Amino acid sequence: MADGHCDLSIFHPDDPWTLGVELEVRLIDAETMKPANRSPYLFEHLPDELRPHVHQELLQSMIEIVTPVCRSAEEAADFVMNALHTLTRIGEPEGIRLAALATHPFERKEDNLRFEDPRYEAFAQELQIVLKNFLISGLHIHVAMPNEESAIRAYNASIQYLPIFLALSANSPFHLGEDTGLQSYRSKIFERLPRAGIPEYFGSYREYCSLMDQLYATGTIASAKDVWWDVRIHQGFGTVELRVCDAFYDRERLRLIALFYQALLHHVSQYPVGRVYQQISKQNKWNAVRHGMEGKFIDGNSILSLRQKAHELIDQIESSGSFEALEASTEVPALHDLVERRSIARKLRQIYSETGNFRKVIEEELIY
Repeated sequence: MADGHCDLSIFHPDDPWTLGVELEVRLIDAETMKPANRSPYLFEHLPDELRPHVHQELLQSMIEIVTPVCRSAEEAADFVMNALHTLTRIGEPEGIRLAALATHPFERKEDNLRFEDPRYEAFAQELQIVLKNFLISGLHIHVAMPNEESAIRAYNASIQYLPIFLALSANSPFHLGEDTGLQSYRSKIFERLPRAGIPEYFGSYREYCSLMDQLYATGTIASAKDVWWDVRIHQGFGTVELRVCDAFYDRERLRLIALFYQALLHHVSQYPVGRVYQQISKQNKWNAVRHGMEGKFIDGNSILSLRQKAHELIDQIESSGSFEALEASTEVPALHDLVERRSIARKLRQIYSETGNFRKVIEEELIY
């Protein structure tokens, strides 16, 4: 995309449905379990093959792992895990541990140093206390789209099904030393940003670009990266990017969520879904934030649990042949099993209930 204008050449008609994953990871002091502002050390000691794939984030206690373009969810998950293990080996002698914590149970803004960067400084000046308390980590999944029509269909459908992917990844029940009572408090923190949360539907890709043009023209954004919606068309990569998920450390869950999203977008490119009122989307998302898979999913004038809706969606995707097209038909039982699994947030809450110790919660999230 050039300066906000529609560019149809960004899409992938000859190589669609490839994917990439971005995982934000926290650095932890092994002794105190507080954030460790040591990412400069890791960047200094990265092996050459990892340098393009480990990125700086707002805080010095964070890094982001970015996969190359992958043919399958398994390839993406393997890359993330191998990178995490390499970074763990680099940091361990210095007392630096890695943890895929969507929120840290007891950190405060004073524990963190921000990188000196003009872009981050501009954000700090504009967002003030909102950015100071922005102590969260997420998982992003990109899927390459064959053309602009399939991209806008996938984007619109993603809005409807965001709560399922949020519930599957929910991993942030604690914040500032408190049990929030939520499955994903990270998502509520993220929504404080002015261009975050559930976006609006668009009737066409050009309509989408018209909004982006207006944001550019008014100086509201400097690049497409300044739009932080739960899902967006990434106009640099020609992908639809799911951004609603909490960060977590679980290879199998990561692999299956990425596959689920990849297959969903393949499915809806053939069978588009209808528009859902934004208030319904907001309510369904809240239900996932609060209750996870046990939450309600408003489906027209009916109500299912999010778990029931997820099972139904997997069956629809299978019936349409999308799993088969992605050579992943054998993964359908594993996806149904994932939907039945207890959320990470519930597991962490049980650990704290049994121990009363946030250190034990963090240890559960450490990468070995």
